[in-house]
Amino acid sequence: MANYIMVVGTSSNSGKTTLVTGLCRLLANQGYEVAPFKSQNMSLNSRVAKEDGEIAVAQYTQSLAAKQEPSIHFNPILLKPKGNFISQVIVHGKPFRNMNYNEYRENKNFFLKKIKESLEKLKDYDYVIMEGAGSCCELNLLEDDIANLRIAEIVKAKAILVADIDRGGVFASIYGTLKLLPERWRKLIKGIVINKFRGNLEVLKDGIEKIEELTGVEVLGVLPYDEHLTLPEEDSQSLSQIKYLGDKRSKITVDVVRFKKIANFSDIDPLRFESFIRFIDFDEDIGGDILILPGSRSSTTEAHYLNKNNFSEKVREFLKEGGILIGICGGYQTLGEKLLDPNNRENFLEEVEGLKILEAKTTFEGEKVIKNSIGVFKNYEFLGYEIHEGRTYTKERRFLKIKRGFGDCGDGYDGSIKKVGEGLVIGTYFHGILENTKFREYILNKVCERKGLDKIEVKDRYREMLEKSFNHFAKVVKENLNLEILFS
Repeated sequence: MANYIMVVGTSSNSGKTTLVTGLCRLLANQGYEVAPFKSQNMSLNSRVAKEDGEIAVAQYTQSLAAKQEPSIHFNPILLKPKGNFISQVIVHGKPFRNMNYNEYRENKNFFLKKIKESLEKLKDYDYVIMEGAGSCCELNLLEDDIANLRIAEIVKAKAILVADIDRGGVFASIYGTLKLLPERWRKLIKGIVINKFRGNLEVLKDGIEKIEELTGVEVLGVLPYDEHLTLPEEDSQSLSQIKYLGDKRSKITVDVVRFKKIANFSDIDPLRFESFIRFIDFDEDIGGDILILPGSRSSTTEAHYLNKNNFSEKVREFLKEGGILIGICGGYQTLGEKLLDPNNRENFLEEVEGLKILEAKTTFEGEKVIKNSIGVFKNYEFLGYEIHEGRTYTKERRFLKIKRGFGDCGDGYDGSIKKVGEGLVIGTYFHGILENTKFREYILNKVCERKGLDKIEVKDRYREMLEKSFNHFAKVVKENLNLEILFS
C-alpha cells in the first residue's frame, strides 16, 4: 500500500509544483517507486501520457523526475480554459465536456469518483506525492474543492503547507490558512515549508518559533530562492514576465509570437541552448532568423489578430529575405487560407482568413486528436505529440510521413513544407518537434548556411538540463528540510 504525501499551498505559485518535483526525484534516487499526482489541474500547457491521453505539463515533468512513464492517472482531471468562464474538461486524458464553474460544481461527485479511480490505480507505488491547487483554504470554494485536502483525507495523506516568503507576509499567510481550515483538514498538516527565501536565515528564527507556538505545527525548513532551477512553465501567465530566453550573445535569434491564447509554449524551450529567443507581440516587427507561431487554444482568435496587425505582410518580407517560419499546431493552422469553425468549437468566429502563406485550410471537425506520434523526415524518425481539434487540408508538399499518429487529417501525413522567396516555411501538428536534436540541427544549420556561419552540432542539452534540475532540487530539498516526520 502506498505512502501518501500531499503538498498544499497558502496561495498559487507558492512552490507546490517544484517541491513535489524535488520530492519525486529525491525518493526515486533512493530506489523507491514514486508516482506524482494532482487530482485537478488547470492549464493550457499539456502533454500526452502513455495511454494517449492529456495531462498537465507539470505532472508530465514530475513523472520524468520520478523516473516513471507519464500516465493519465497522475492527473485525472485537467481543465483547459476556453474563455467566457468556460473550460474544456479533460477526464482521464480525454475530452469530457465544455463546462462553466456551476456545471462543474454540480458534477463534483462524478469527478470525485474519477479521482478515486486513479488513486486506486496508484496504490501499489511506494510513494504517491500529491500536489494541491492554488490555496488550500479558499473559503468560498471549500465545499466544492476536490483539488486539495479533501483528497488528502481520502487516502490519509500527510500534508505539507508551503508558503512563499518572496511575496511578503509569509507568517500571516501561514497562520491565516491554518486557522481558517476546517479542523479535520487542519489535522492533516504535519509540517510547514517556507519557500523562496533570500538572505540570512537567522532573521527568520524568531518568526519560525512564534508561528510554531501559535499553530502547533512544525516548520520543516526553509528553501532558498533558486534562480538555477529550470523546469517547463505550466501557466501562460508566466510569459507576461518573460521577454527573452537563451543567450543574448548567440548568433542566431528566434522570434516567438506571443499569442493571446498561447498553449504548449514549452515547445520552444529546447532552442534556448543554441539561440537567443525573443517573444514579440502582434504589432512588433520580426527581427530574428527564425519565426515561430506556437500552439494556441484558439487559432481563429490568433488569425484574427494577426490579420488585424497586417502580420502577413511582415511574414512575406521576412521570408523574402531568407527567414525560416515554423508554425506548430495552432500556429500551423493560421498559415493557411481559411479557418472554418461552423460549430463554434473554438470561440464565436465561424470563418477567419489565415495568413495565406500556405495553400491550405483548416476545419474544426471530428474528435479531438490526442496522440504520441512518430513522423519521418529525410529518413529521420521524429517523435512528437499531437493535441488538436482541427483537420488541415493542404495542397503543399507534406512535411512528415506518419509512422504513428494522426497528422493533418488522418491521411498518413503531417504538415507542409514550402520555399517562399529565399525563405522556408514548415507547418506541423507535432508538438515537441524541437526536442528532436536532428530537427533542431537541420533548422539551425539552414540559418548558419544563409549567414555564413560554421555548422552547429546539436546535442540533447534540453534533457540534460531537466535531469540536472531534478537532481539539483532533490539535493536542495534534502539539505534544507527535515522530512523525518513525513517518512516515519
